[in-house]
Amino acid sequence: MIQFFVTDLDNTLLNDQKEINPQDQLALEKLMAAGVKICLASGRSDHEIFSVMSHLEAKYHRISQNGAYVRTPEGVTLRSTVFEGDLAKRIYESAEEKNLFGFIATEDRILVTNRNHPSIPQIEEGLKIQFEEHPGALHEIGQQLQPSKLCYFGTEDQLHDLQSHIQHHFPNEVDSYISDVHCVDLMPKHVSKGTALAYLLDHLQIQPDSVACAGDSYNDISMFELIPHSFVMKHANPEVKAHAKREIQSVSEAVEWILQYNKTCKI
Repeated sequence: MIQFFVTDLDNTLLNDQKEINPQDQLALEKLMAAGVKICLASGRSDHEIFSVMSHLEAKYHRISQNGAYVRTPEGVTLRSTVFEGDLAKRIYESAEEKNLFGFIATEDRILVTNRNHPSIPQIEEGLKIQFEEHPGALHEIGQQLQPSKLCYFGTEDQLHDLQSHIQHHFPNEVDSYISDVHCVDLMPKHVSKGTALAYLLDHLQIQPDSVACAGDSYNDISMFELIPHSFVMKHANPEVKAHAKREIQSVSEAVEWILQYNKTCKI
């Protein structure tokens, strides 16, 4: 039986307007009523996931910033991972060679060194986030600031070029994921949704074959590789689809499959 369901947010549970479709919200309510626990897993910060959870008027487990943080429905932190020392500063300075706009994410802040970049209003509107200007951020990394993610925006070619550049200069210190069409996340090594989910399942004493997950992007692949019952959104890149078991058009479609599967298991 499926005891646990994990869903990505952007372009999976959330639509293009960063809203939850009513049928998906109803599906999650049905799943909870059937006794299946739920986890929201995203590249977004925990306070952003909490906002989505509040809209759903429910309490779920949550994995934020691609696995940097793992929290219970009550908000208890089970795991947190940040860049060691001044590593985030060195990565940020190296990435500046590519002239892409990026931000620094800590546990509860989304920082930019200045707000002069012309793409900021569009990004803030598109992602429904607000950047905090902090000119001294780089100097505080490893001291007052403990970054858990660096995020950059650009074309697909620009992002792949940045990934290659960072992997060349920091081969054993950084993992990177295309988390949205025009966005790449740089993470501490071995931090992913998959490693965070494995940690959470061990804590809950739930086996991977009793879990289902849904997602649409490269940062979801680590979950697909861990979980046998994986669902990928129909609009996903073919390379991402290749790692998932089933294709869906909505979270509610995955939920219906889970409910039917669990009925079959009871027979």
